[in-house]
Amino acid sequence: MSRRARLFAALVALSAGAPLARDARAEDVEENVQENVHWSVRDVLEDDRYRFCHEDDYPLTPEEHAWCPIIAGSSDVCPELPAACKLPPVELSSSAASGRGGRGGRDASGKHRAGGAPTDRGPSEDERRRPGPEMRVDLSGMSFLASALFIGLLVVFFGGVIHALLKNLLRDRAPAEEAKEERAPARGPTPEETARREVETDVQRLLARARSHAARGDYARAIDDAYAALLRRLDGDGLIEIHPSRTNGDYVRSLRERPDLKGAMRSIVRDVEGVQFGVTPPSEPIFRAVMDRVVPLVSRGLALALVAFGLSAALSCVSCTPHAGGGDEGGGDRSPSGTQAVLEVLKEQGFKARRRGEALAAPDRALALVVLPGAAIDDATWKDLFAWVRDKGGTLFLAGLPRLPDEVELGLRVAQDAETSTALAADWSRGLRASLPPGKRLVEANGDEPEDLYMILRGESSSTAGVVRRLGQGKVVVVADDRLVSNVSLAAPDNAQLFLDLLRFAPYATEVEIVDEWTGVGAETPFEAVREANLWPVIAQLFLLLALLYLWKGSAFARLRDPPAAGRRAFADHARALGLAYRRARASRHAAGLYASWALDRLRERVHRSGRRGLIPLAEAIAARTGRPEAEVMRVLVEASGAREDAAPASSLRAPESARGARPSPRSRDGAAADLELVRELQGFLDATGQRTSDRKTT
Repeated sequence: MSRRARLFAALVALSAGAPLARDARAEDVEENVQENVHWSVRDVLEDDRYRFCHEDDYPLTPEEHAWCPIIAGSSDVCPELPAACKLPPVELSSSAASGRGGRGGRDASGKHRAGGAPTDRGPSEDERRRPGPEMRVDLSGMSFLASALFIGLLVVFFGGVIHALLKNLLRDRAPAEEAKEERAPARGPTPEETARREVETDVQRLLARARSHAARGDYARAIDDAYAALLRRLDGDGLIEIHPSRTNGDYVRSLRERPDLKGAMRSIVRDVEGVQFGVTPPSEPIFRAVMDRVVPLVSRGLALALVAFGLSAALSCVSCTPHAGGGDEGGGDRSPSGTQAVLEVLKEQGFKARRRGEALAAPDRALALVVLPGAAIDDATWKDLFAWVRDKGGTLFLAGLPRLPDEVELGLRVAQDAETSTALAADWSRGLRASLPPGKRLVEANGDEPEDLYMILRGESSSTAGVVRRLGQGKVVVVADDRLVSNVSLAAPDNAQLFLDLLRFAPYATEVEIVDEWTGVGAETPFEAVREANLWPVIAQLFLLLALLYLWKGSAFARLRDPPAAGRRAFADHARALGLAYRRARASRHAAGLYASWALDRLRERVHRSGRRGLIPLAEAIAARTGRPEAEVMRVLVEASGAREDAAPASSLRAPESARGARPSPRSRDGAAADLELVRELQGFLDATGQRTSDRKTT
């Protein structure tokens, strides 16, 4: 063979081998795509909530049982379905079969509806029983925040109940007090005790009394009532425990685990004790400052409960809140006849898929609408949808041909198929082998076989199971049997790939919405939801009860009278009473001597005297601290020392033996003024050398 002949033969071989190589590469790509879809289906059906793939005695309806010859002896994506297929199908009652919801008579959780439970199989027929309903709380339809809030509220509620029970059962009681209570004769409470008990247990009445006292100018009692309301509220919440032996500081320390409350409580106690001990006179600004801090703390529990209730109501609907115009990505139907697995496989394959919840209308963008039987669509909406397909380039997937208006008639109808084969072949893919139970096919309106560019054919007779038609800028996909779009259909080989291919035909849509019998059935307003749920009688009764409650609490049936107040004297009252007793006895020198003794001891503790003793080093140190002349300071100290010697207490070693226990001599008016001036001078020294006693008590 010449060289030219050999070159010609090589060119012929290359030209013949190039198409073969391209076909081989295309087949490899197609196999890889199918393998990817297969793993997506497997990942979705591994979820235990798809019970028909994980329970070998799952009851199948006759319509679902028709898939059993296709599944054959084993399934790697739905392992327990072949075992469930060995059991006879279960007939549903007519009420369940005709009800709305999952095709197959189950509810959204995959369980049979009430009234549609299958009849028990006889022992001689089959010893198996379908599992009883699982009593569990399914929070899958709630958002993460709603689930966390719901569980937190349950924990807080049951924790509060347990805490209250333990608090009542394990409360310590002294044996002596119990014996005294047993020996005490039974007697009825006095009116004062009744009023006191009522005040101590009614927070709102305490606040009302505080405002009433403030309106009359009695700010001391108003502050006491406001503080008592705060203590009662904290005691009711279990944060403190009111007891006569506890002080205000004890109540503040009881809130160490609540720093936010502890800081507010400390500031309130500082103002309250300032009034009670006479450091700060009671006034309207002090009352307002206390009241403004008490009311938020008293109302905090109710506010938190209302906020929690509002958040739980709002956040629990996050999963059903429309996204991008509305929709539902919630639980869906996970029974064999449901479509939730189809929705999840679409998401696994990169589609933005959701179940449409709002009423159907023509979208404003190009996407794919998968219309299932049972969807309520009127003629006007059908016209808008077909116009949307032509003008916007949308995809309309009709699973089971519905009744269409004459204006948009496709010229197709569904007929009974005599072909018994379950094998489906797609004319655009030689390697695709899907399956579907026999029974339905598509024909032209005149009975002829359709002639379209892309078709799905069944068996040897090549009956038409589905077609793809271009319509303007978009396309319409029609399949004769809606069972192709179901959860159990994914268990058959290549069915998921066939469904995805139908969606991916040009124009390619990346967003898919499933339209079923639940589309548009939700209430558009809260009033409509209440009406559909027949809750108006209940709400009317609640409003009536609220009106009666407001009449009971808000309208007086008799003349209003303040309950008797159980007041107590302030510490400053005791000091004033003691001062008046000294005044009546004209014993100002004795009082000045007692104060001088205490003041000199405090001054020696506060100033540095370089180790020297006596009044001279003390006067030098005080003069240095106060800036006053040393001679003037020395004069005051000498006078204070003399007053101490004249009126020292009986326990003092400095008082002469004859003066111990002696009654102080009366003091003249000029002498009383001098004694008062001495006390003021000593108080000035104390203020200059250290903290005031009142400041030290309140901090």
